[in-house]
Amino acid sequence: MKHYYVYYSYEEYGRGYIGKRECKCLPEEDISYFGSFKDKTFLPTKKIILETFDTVEEALKAECALHNFYEVDKNPHFTNRAKQTSTGFYFNRKGQKYPKILGDNHPSKREELRKNLSEKRKGDKNPMFGMTGEKNPFFGRKHTEESKIKIGLLSKERNSKNKWWVNIDGINKFQKECPGKNWKRGRVL
Repeated sequence: MKHYYVYYSYEEYGRGYIGKRECKCLPEEDISYFGSFKDKTFLPTKKIILETFDTVEEALKAECALHNFYEVDKNPHFTNRAKQTSTGFYFNRKGQKYPKILGDNHPSKREELRKNLSEKRKGDKNPMFGMTGEKNPFFGRKHTEESKIKIGLLSKERNSKNKWWVNIDGINKFQKECPGKNWKRGRVL
């Protein structure tokens, strides 16, 4: 069973951090975790469990309320870089409970979304628009031998894992696993 809680970790006589945590152990036993902060100078030694919750959504809602109240993104006492602003999005690495966002149902695979994003980057809306020749940030520079080797190795690794697949409509895909039953190895039928 998972436990969800909101906590305040802090340095004695120093700065603090407000966060949400989920763990399989009891919150009181989760003594070694002090937060996912990026500030290397922040060295918390103590943690106060502010409240426990039955669901991750309730914990996120409480974290949002605390972040708003203390304005953790502006307040120099807190090492939080940003406020938690969303209670509707929750990412589960294993895909459990939220399978609707996986695979072909992922928002990035929706054709209308992809077209919309493409339109936003066309022509003079593209940050690299007009950056040819001397205007290009990489102009006059060359990759070092070390970086060329790294690029080549990464390319070989990616290409060795993936294979070309083609279906009866002539659509090609370059991926590790067969996309479906009507697909065959190769690029042309």
